[in-house]
Amino acid sequence: MTIGVRQRPLAANVELTAELIGPARLRALVTARYMILIPVVVLTLLGLVMTMSAHTVLALNDGDSPYTAGWKQAAYALAGAVAGWLLAWIPRLRGRVVAWAALATAFAAQIAMLFTPWGVDKFGNRAWLKVPLTPLTIQPSEFIKLGLALWLGLVLALKWRELRHWSGLAAPALIGIVISVGLVAAGKDMGTALIIGLIGIGALVLAGVPWTKMACVVAVAGLAGAVAVKISPERFLRMMVAYNPSACEEAPEACWQIKQAGFSMARGSWFGSGLGASRAKWAYLSQADSDFIYAIIGEELGVLGGLAVLVLFAVLGWGLFQVVRLHPSRRVQITTGAVACWIEVQALVNIGMVIGLMPVIGVPLPFVSSGGSALVSGLMAIGAVFGLMRTNQQVDDALRWRSRRSRRVAAVVRAGGGTPTR
Repeated sequence: MTIGVRQRPLAANVELTAELIGPARLRALVTARYMILIPVVVLTLLGLVMTMSAHTVLALNDGDSPYTAGWKQAAYALAGAVAGWLLAWIPRLRGRVVAWAALATAFAAQIAMLFTPWGVDKFGNRAWLKVPLTPLTIQPSEFIKLGLALWLGLVLALKWRELRHWSGLAAPALIGIVISVGLVAAGKDMGTALIIGLIGIGALVLAGVPWTKMACVVAVAGLAGAVAVKISPERFLRMMVAYNPSACEEAPEACWQIKQAGFSMARGSWFGSGLGASRAKWAYLSQADSDFIYAIIGEELGVLGGLAVLVLFAVLGWGLFQVVRLHPSRRVQITTGAVACWIEVQALVNIGMVIGLMPVIGVPLPFVSSGGSALVSGLMAIGAVFGLMRTNQQVDDALRWRSRRSRRVAAVVRAGGGTPTR
């Protein structure tokens, strides 16, 4: 008895790769998916708990429910999970049009935030946009990170042969990176602008840009960053107190956050003071539920809790690196690498800021800090990585395997070139 086969219809805009992938490589990619998914889920759940804990005192002081912040973060997590699932499982959402549309939409929102009355100023930055006819505010720069990662993966994969020449490198990749950084810097959010610049540099490295040209790009970016710090007294002071402790004697207010974060971490000792028992959140440490939430984790869960967060980010980074190393699609490699630069570097900067190794530049801890835009865009990025992984038919089949029977069916399908018919 023979099994009839029919060709599987190809979804529009799905990139197919001719390279055959060995079983060991497929198994490693399946494992990488879980190395990405599990840390993201655990960090997101941890963020729900710690956000509620860190915001309890302020909520009660304002007459709100102590669970308000947790419920809001849960709603954002649900929205991000749904959006990420769509990017992971609906083929048309992985197409080329989506990459261009994502970046263009983020640019439009950022421009509206800068130049319309809907823009909102907080903490000296203009980085939030009030959504008309709703009580919601969003941070467009967080979605520029997502749009830029998707867009660079697409354009650099298409033009990789031309990246040896400045003309091929500048148009459109460097232009897109410069516009992204410039729009965010225009709102004075230099921390986010730094992360966006590093996303671009990471994507260029993975795309195979020659090192001589990369050295020029990094030198120009470093010079621009130095100028941005020098012309702003506040940024220069933050840099000074981070690397010159004696500067705190002249500007003690600039060191308040760093000292309070250090006290908070020290009180936690090895095992922590207990969930909900932080003292720093009693208005000693501002932004305790966002930029400095790692200090609350260290105080309530101790050194072991802080180390567990580091391990989760390390596992997540290794899983993303495995996708970059093993997936045959250049677009998937570049996009995943850009997402890895975004999440891992931002986590290192945030944690380094809390423990006093980095200046205070105001970037959240991915998946953990409160903030809907950061959480939703981060979960969407993970969903996009999963979706792009499946643009290769072999990888798609491997990710769908659930039993020995399904593996045998997949083997028959690959041998016949289609899906079995009844």
